[in-house]
Amino acid sequence: MPEQPPKWIFWFLEKTCSERFLDELEGDLLELFDRDVEQHGLRRAKQKFIWKALLSPRWYRLPGLRFFQYFTMQRNYFKVAFRHAFKHKSASVIQFSGLLLGLAATFYIGLFIKNELAYDQMHLNGDNLYRVLRLDPTTATRGHSTSSLHGAALAEEYPFVSMCRFGNDPVKMGEQSSHLVDEFYWADSTFFELFTFPFLHGDPATCLTELNNLVVTESLSRQLFGRSNSLGKTIKVKVYDGDQEFLMKITGVVKDPPRHSHIQFSALGSMANAENLYQSLLQQWGFSWVRTYIQVPGGRITDVEAGLPKLIKKYLGDNISPTFGITFQPFHKVYLHSQDIPKNTFTGSIRNLQIFGAIGLLILLISLMNYVNLATARAVTRTKEVGVRKVLGSTRFSIFFQFIIESLLFIVSSGGLAIALVVAWLPQLNGLLELNLSLKILTWQEWLLMFTALLATGTLAGILPALAMTKLPSLSQNKPAIRFRRGGWPMTRKLFVGIQYAVTLALLVATIVVYQQYAYLKNFDKGFDSDQLLHVAVDDRELQKQLNVLKEKINQVPGVSGVTATGEDLPSELNNTWGLNWNGSNLEKPLGIDIVGVDQDYFDILGLEFKAGQNFTAGYPIDSARSVVINENAQALIGREDLLGQPLIIGGRERKVIGVVSDHHNTTLHSQVIPLAYFIYPAGFRVSPDNLLIKLQSNDVSSSLAQLKNVWDEFSTDPFTYNFVDEAFAEAYEAERRFSTLIGTFTLMAIVISIVGLFGLIHFIAQLKLKEISIRRILGANQLNLMHLLGKDFLTVFIVALLVALPAAYQLMDSWLINYAYHIKINLATLLLAVCLCIGISALVIFYHLQRTSRVNPTDALATE
Repeated sequence: MPEQPPKWIFWFLEKTCSERFLDELEGDLLELFDRDVEQHGLRRAKQKFIWKALLSPRWYRLPGLRFFQYFTMQRNYFKVAFRHAFKHKSASVIQFSGLLLGLAATFYIGLFIKNELAYDQMHLNGDNLYRVLRLDPTTATRGHSTSSLHGAALAEEYPFVSMCRFGNDPVKMGEQSSHLVDEFYWADSTFFELFTFPFLHGDPATCLTELNNLVVTESLSRQLFGRSNSLGKTIKVKVYDGDQEFLMKITGVVKDPPRHSHIQFSALGSMANAENLYQSLLQQWGFSWVRTYIQVPGGRITDVEAGLPKLIKKYLGDNISPTFGITFQPFHKVYLHSQDIPKNTFTGSIRNLQIFGAIGLLILLISLMNYVNLATARAVTRTKEVGVRKVLGSTRFSIFFQFIIESLLFIVSSGGLAIALVVAWLPQLNGLLELNLSLKILTWQEWLLMFTALLATGTLAGILPALAMTKLPSLSQNKPAIRFRRGGWPMTRKLFVGIQYAVTLALLVATIVVYQQYAYLKNFDKGFDSDQLLHVAVDDRELQKQLNVLKEKINQVPGVSGVTATGEDLPSELNNTWGLNWNGSNLEKPLGIDIVGVDQDYFDILGLEFKAGQNFTAGYPIDSARSVVINENAQALIGREDLLGQPLIIGGRERKVIGVVSDHHNTTLHSQVIPLAYFIYPAGFRVSPDNLLIKLQSNDVSSSLAQLKNVWDEFSTDPFTYNFVDEAFAEAYEAERRFSTLIGTFTLMAIVISIVGLFGLIHFIAQLKLKEISIRRILGANQLNLMHLLGKDFLTVFIVALLVALPAAYQLMDSWLINYAYHIKINLATLLLAVCLCIGISALVIFYHLQRTSRVNPTDALATE
């Protein structure tokens, strides 16, 4: 039996080809098939037969393949769309520019949102992880540092809970060329059980289980040992706070924590070392120095929360401060939901992210409205085209489909170019807006989703223009073309322009308020003299014992007007909260007051005013054991004016009040001024002064800094690191500054898009009313009359938009400001500024087009039909 080609190909040809064509085709193909079997074998012959069968017919001429015929006819739609776009270049450029700007801004904002949402997604146990926070039930304030006992009590009380603590403790590593490692943490052995960080060398399960175990990151390992494998090597580690040295063994090397992780570290030491080093302090609930995380099986966090009152009573007894509490924060909310926590190192904000998302949608909305407005307005220029199509037999559906295709062409092409521009300019945009966005965070599914969204957007945006085109009459019908009605615009166009005005007004108000709030925070009176105030951290315990000698040397430097030592830098975190009580208070539980260790020069250097009493007059042990200075807020908390000479019970010890000093902002303006108590403490205590504040009065700051470094080098081998207090406070408001920059940039983008749309619409109206304008000019109309003619409909729509946008913007921004302890008040001038900017921009655009039409010779305008 002779060999036969595959039967399915004959079935396919029967369904697609005519009978006559099939007979001719089969004869030729079968003859070629027999020859190929002899030359190439049966398998190769079948392959060649299939290819020849599929490639031989002219498919678009075959009566069976209606789809290919239909597709071929649609090519004409694309040709017409391109021809019309090139014929009306100015209108097409305006439409395309608005879409390009809007889609580019939307894509960049989407990339920013995706970047912010990508934080902490790499941990396998992320859904069951929670951060343990300190909670003050009286003020609902939260703190991210806890004592070691918080996690230990939770793990002991709930066997199903896995717990991990890690606390920062700057160290020096190495022998000769020591490396200062700021991001060193003592960590529990469960660290890598809870968190997922890829290991290069070592065992995650055992790397922190024993004394003197050390885990380093890949970058730190290269700094210390070059490219060689550091696993198993030992290194000397000097701990500043504990003033001890350890010989630690490297039991693990991990990859550097990814940028999208709020947990960042360079090295981890075994918590067993810290428990020996700080044995007495670790047994105190008020010693908050670690970050505590727990892993709870799904759904059981409610059991833990319900048992908190019982747990607190069990471990702390009945005499517990009303300011003591515990709460839990889901792990995936740490980055975006921690703005209320003082000294928070994470700059993400879910509130700001929601605002940016809304801005992105509004920018996309106004750019699409611009397109729809201009496309429907241009319908009058396509009357003849649509009329001819209808005469030649085009259905309303085919005309509708034609203009949907045109809309897709505009939006998909502008969307593709917008993405290409953002990709090309991403480094420049990141530098301008101080971001670090990357396309690597986008998956192929998200790229596919974006393309699908572009198609859907193009279809939706094209519906109104397409419907407008289908209503145009054929040439055989005696009906007027779609046009602007004599009494004004169509309602849809009024609605779209009104929405654009409302969005622009709201964004202008938001931008002005955000900038004013940032300027308010930056320039707010901190309550102390921060001008040329230098902060230097003193981490070495041995050097802390010589602070008085170091201060004397620093005071001799030209340009230095004074120096003081304190236990808190500025702005500070204020983690040392002690119990406060006094005789006759009738308090069942003590109140809370924060402790700051200072010396006698502290209040003078900061320029603080004593409202009552006096400064410390003697050093340790007299003032430390018996005296305390409090701030005004603490006096208000106690509620007594006659506190001088009266004893207060602070931290279980009785101390006499010798002075009441004016309030000042130790922390940033994100939180209120809190009650403070100032003590003098010697070196070696947790609240002991370990920071220097140096007051400069010099026109040559760089020379003073150079001399200060020389003095520092006489006392310490550590690098001389410093910062100005003003700059430190400014950095604390970095999130507000960046938010102000971003919202201002995108508001400017929205305004430009609105101007482009307004420009195109007024251009079209001016051309439509060219004859009327010419006649009015001949009859003596002045510029003001003509501006009224072109702008009266815009003015009506603007007033309506103003009445809607301003109250809404006021309410939204007022609710945003409430989240700040100190904030501005939105006044009438802010709203009027936004209104004036909108009116001014619109007037300039109208005036520009009026000048253009005024240059047209009236006789030329009236001579054309």
